[in-house]
Amino acid sequence: MSAAQKLRWARLVNELTYLHEEGEFLETINKSVASEFHEYYQDFCERLSIDIEALNRDNADRVRKIYGMTDASEGVEETKKALSDLQQQLATYTGPSVFPLDPESDEEPSPSEYEMTQDETELHEVFNKVFRKIAMRLHPDRLSPDLTDAERKASAEKFNTARKALEERKYFILLSMAKEMKIKTPRNYRQQIRWMKKEIGQLNNHINTQKSTYNYLFSECDTIEEKDRVIQKFIHHLFGINFAK
Repeated sequence: MSAAQKLRWARLVNELTYLHEEGEFLETINKSVASEFHEYYQDFCERLSIDIEALNRDNADRVRKIYGMTDASEGVEETKKALSDLQQQLATYTGPSVFPLDPESDEEPSPSEYEMTQDETELHEVFNKVFRKIAMRLHPDRLSPDLTDAERKASAEKFNTARKALEERKYFILLSMAKEMKIKTPRNYRQQIRWMKKEIGQLNNHINTQKSTYNYLFSECDTIEEKDRVIQKFIHHLFGINFAK
């Protein structure tokens, strides 16, 4: 392994760490602003005398499609209630105020659903060994009897962090923990670089999706005029209504 390739590996680890944190931060923003978005949406409709219930009713098929609802067995009242609930619970529901402006691509499968390639399986086994080394250091039977309850609790939290990192294939967390605990890290740099480049591409796509949501666009607004324009785009997307410029 050349010095240049090792530096490249280290740079990718840093980039991967940053992108994971950025993605999680954007998700937090989108969730935290959902309630404010919904309240502003309702206020906007009241100001312009827009009947939300009538729009839901008249555009039920369009709204169901956008929300991804399967309503073959739903009656009129059930569908009406479902549509109403969706717009009243945006704080916990990733619906229209959270979906991308032009959603076309399917969501990425979760780590538990994704079928790993042989290369990824081999890499996972490598980091499974790293996890076991970390777990051995944090096992209650190996901890010093002089540790306080708080220190033992901290060790248990570190163990759970390492286990979650392995399950979610966030290997950069295991690398960081191994370095902190002076545990030798795997030297399969080429294999790690291949995986990191693929993961970085997926994370960039995820970040771009988060930034294209109505919640995020709303959170970036500084004026009432800007907020109104976002709400107008949202209503146009949801109901096909055009607002005069």
